[in-house]
Amino acid sequence: MNLAGAVIFALPIFGIGEVFGLPNAHPLYLGIISSWILIFGVSYLWLAVTAKPDRFYIAVVAEEQISDRHSLHSILGNGDFFLAIAFISWLLQIR
Repeated sequence: MNLAGAVIFALPIFGIGEVFGLPNAHPLYLGIISSWILIFGVSYLWLAVTAKPDRFYIAVVAEEQISDRHSLHSILGNGDFFLAIAFISWLLQIR
């Protein structure tokens, strides 16, 4: 999911962002957003592969995924919301 998000946010840099309805923005901003999404995805993979989850990191990621939403409709229709709920659930179970 994060790899797809990183690619989608990078597309306007190459002039093909209209396909996904993304606004034209400065390539620097799009590059920053795209790289952050990719970094989050790589870090999720790293935590899964090493089987050493970091509670603080998972809490920060869960908060970030919930805080970026603007309305209840977009929250419930977004996969990030359900992933955040899974992270929070895991944090509450593992102490």
